[in-house]
Amino acid sequence: MLAKTVEINWHDGQAIYSVDFSPDGSRYATAGADNSVRIWSIQKRPDNVSTSTSSSEKKHQNKQLVDSLPVNIDFLSELKRHSSPVNVVRFSPRGDYIASAGDDACIILWKLSLLKEATFGSDYNEYEKETWSVVNMFYGHNKEIYDLAWSPCGNYFITASIDNTARVWSLSEKICIHVFADHTHYVQGVTWDPLGQYVATQSSDRSMAIYKYRKNQQGKLVFGQCSRRFSRIDKGKIASTTTTTTTTLTKPEDPTITGSFRLYHDENLVSFFRRLSFSPDGALLITPAGLNKPIDELDENTDELSNCAYIYPRNTILKHPIAFIGNYPKPSIAIRWCPMFFQKRRNSSSAFALPYRMLYATASQDSVYIYDTQQSRPICAISGMHFAPITDLAWSHDGSILMFSSADGYCSAVVFSDGELGVKYEKQPDPIQEYDVEMMDIPDTTTTTNITTTAATATATKPLTKKRVSVVQPVVPNNNTTINPVEKPKKRRITPILISTPPLHTNTPK
Repeated sequence: MLAKTVEINWHDGQAIYSVDFSPDGSRYATAGADNSVRIWSIQKRPDNVSTSTSSSEKKHQNKQLVDSLPVNIDFLSELKRHSSPVNVVRFSPRGDYIASAGDDACIILWKLSLLKEATFGSDYNEYEKETWSVVNMFYGHNKEIYDLAWSPCGNYFITASIDNTARVWSLSEKICIHVFADHTHYVQGVTWDPLGQYVATQSSDRSMAIYKYRKNQQGKLVFGQCSRRFSRIDKGKIASTTTTTTTTLTKPEDPTITGSFRLYHDENLVSFFRRLSFSPDGALLITPAGLNKPIDELDENTDELSNCAYIYPRNTILKHPIAFIGNYPKPSIAIRWCPMFFQKRRNSSSAFALPYRMLYATASQDSVYIYDTQQSRPICAISGMHFAPITDLAWSHDGSILMFSSADGYCSAVVFSDGELGVKYEKQPDPIQEYDVEMMDIPDTTTTTNITTTAATATATKPLTKKRVSVVQPVVPNNNTTINPVEKPKKRRITPILISTPPLHTNTPK
């Protein structure tokens, strides 16, 4: 793994608020305080270190590799139509559209032009290699827009604004089709369930809300009332046994413990964003800006608070979070899942009994932590890369590059070598079939990571309560298993008998 800040002129030295990769990885978009969106080509550099060279030559080549940029970057286009800083940019699921939004309360939909044209107001026309034109402009919010998420089909998107609302927009109808107005403060994050059942919003009113939706007979989306709004958790749902991994929140309550505490930071959190995210298979939802109190000090007035991110499994998404990750020095502000699935590591326990591993990155204000679903502690932690808060994260389509942006005007690249993250899981999840996955207990054998874990029961002698998570499961045949086909009952031939009236003769045809 190689992590390096890419010090180029991303947005004329001004803050970068959002980044995103196209689904095929061919383009990388950045949105900045200079009122523009810029499109880049970012490709991983080949490994130049030869295995046949001597150790001294390898050290010299490694030094050159570290000093150089870890990726090849090429400027493609500048999109200038916003009149204020752009806070979010997202490619559509098919990659044919780009949606951007910002302080001008306008959402602009862009599409790649077939002909190369000069961008109005751009100072870099001579360097542009492609042109993106405006398809439509959506108005409805009356204050700044902080986040945006596409629907899985790519026909809708949802936006979050500091006017305390989130809105759903239709590309075909070119209008806002629904307004969520349950929050009492800024809405700073939105996400869309990849299985097409929920949307979730997170606000600085210290809550996260989940909404169900369906399609009516006309094929239009119909959203219901708020299905569940999470703001507090009962103290009795927190177990008392601790180890050194992720904390597990349990459903069985301890009747001797009463009261509750807040799950999330209030409006005093110095961040524009609380970017929550569903996993690519829809099994897990992770929300940033979490607060956790140590088990021994659950007093509401205590100053002992730790920063975390909460995990909601799909089957209890309307009940309670099942666990939280991290004990971060600074609040977490964004979650981003890697779109690639990986095979599980052998001879290793798993946090979730999934048939594959998924990777995700959590960004705090000054660090980035990379996790997978097989273990509770982070794979790695990256810090000290920027002088200003981190604002957003983006994975490449194959998981080989993780980019994150900062308000200091630069982006950093984390590049993984071939096979470093594991072997690709070839059979992708089938959204038709579902099965239950148990959240397993992981015996901790590492003493180097200080991450608090709570067992799933109040006593260490009792077995942990397993949590079942509804996930998508592909059918993988086992070559070592003999399947005996079930024999169908044989057809019986029935000889018809003709009955005549009066019954003088009975004829039985042969």
